[in-house]
Amino acid sequence: MTTIKGQELDAMLSEIQNWFETNTNLPEKIQPIVLHRFLKCMHYDVEKTKTIIELNYGLRNKNPHIFIDRNMDDEQTAKGLQVSDLLILPGLTPERYKVLLFRLADFDASTRNSVEETKIFFMMTDARFTEPDIGASAENQDEKRVLDDAHIADGDVQIVDIDGYTMRHLAYISIFVLRVYMKFVQEAYPSRLRAIHIINCPSFLDRMMAMMKPFIREEVYQLINYHTEGMDSLYKEVPRDMLPVEYGGKAGTIAEIKTHWLRILREKT
Repeated sequence: MTTIKGQELDAMLSEIQNWFETNTNLPEKIQPIVLHRFLKCMHYDVEKTKTIIELNYGLRNKNPHIFIDRNMDDEQTAKGLQVSDLLILPGLTPERYKVLLFRLADFDASTRNSVEETKIFFMMTDARFTEPDIGASAENQDEKRVLDDAHIADGDVQIVDIDGYTMRHLAYISIFVLRVYMKFVQEAYPSRLRAIHIINCPSFLDRMMAMMKPFIREEVYQLINYHTEGMDSLYKEVPRDMLPVEYGGKAGTIAEIKTHWLRILREKT
């Protein structure tokens, strides 16, 4: 991946920062580390970075029920945080990718809520993007100096555990929300998706994917890996030690990782 440092990087960030703050379609401010993420994601192309930022905030403004109306203490949001686990795992893979893991904490299909689950995903990733993926806290950095490129992952790997999913769960998926989620992640997300690993695949997986495929770009669809015979094949793609204890790893328990990020989420929202 392209790396830009020193005065050249500073000049790029300064240009985009000035453009951002004078663009009436955007908020007044953006954190330097978030701006850096957008720039890195677009391989340090300033004009493409401006385009993705405008798309990002445009989608937010068009879908305030997902991106703007946020309150961790809201009854539905609090319930969503209980029945699903979104884990941002510590460290980076050898390829310098950040690993995210999704799973059901409650298998009851009636607890599903597409709006809240999608809202929580973006709440969590927005909080994560304001923190370095590795290294010191952003709060400990000089505000005038953006974190070094090495503190930001070169992309994301998603692990989706669909243990407990049934055909009833599919009935609770909102096509509208799915369309918004896929467009945002594929076109406006400030980190490149490198791989998707689906584990504990059910027999009806083909029907589940048939529902989602119309919204998935072909190049993204090619990133999907299905692990149908246990975890060994996943361990070949993601270092086992990076996974939670419940998945055979050493990254801490699911409860510990989730508690850590819920604390950060509350501080950021």
